[in-house]
Amino acid sequence: MAEYILEKFILQVKNLIEALLFSSPHPISYSEMVKITEADKEIVIQALQELQNDYVEREGALVIREISGKWQMVVKPEYGQELKTKMKMNSAKTISRKALETLAIISLYQPLTKTQIDLKRGVDSSQTIRTLLEKGLITVAGQGDTPGKPLLYKTTDKFLEVFGIKNEEEWEKLKNWFQEKKNGEIK
Repeated sequence: MAEYILEKFILQVKNLIEALLFSSPHPISYSEMVKITEADKEIVIQALQELQNDYVEREGALVIREISGKWQMVVKPEYGQELKTKMKMNSAKTISRKALETLAIISLYQPLTKTQIDLKRGVDSSQTIRTLLEKGLITVAGQGDTPGKPLLYKTTDKFLEVFGIKNEEEWEKLKNWFQEKKNGEIK
């Protein structure tokens, strides 16, 4: 009887987590799930793993993925691209070529000052940095030790989310892979 009650409780927690992930525009942490479900962290972890497995087994268009220790329900990239194409969506959330270039520089060499970014790009990056800050893709990481104490910029969790990167470690692996490819170590 106690086992049946526990199974029912886990199912209820799993359904609550699914509803939460479906309705949230941003990734959700374990602590937020614990607070909302009023369940122990172990139960939340178990329910989330079961829910994740359900979505994998189902082989549908949705997946639950981890981003920097938080969780989010998203459309699989292959379906998202197909929807975009078929619906002919012109997303207002596109990023300009210069913003993408600036974002790439910051993500590869972070933390960086504006001057360091300008030197790498060869042009002034003031407006582009403002745009990236407004979009939440970069943030101020502190101040440099050089005269004038310039601001240092780094990427945010939203950067990881937008580009489908699980966490900083995965990003480091990708950076190393690109560097090896660039150096001709990978064919």
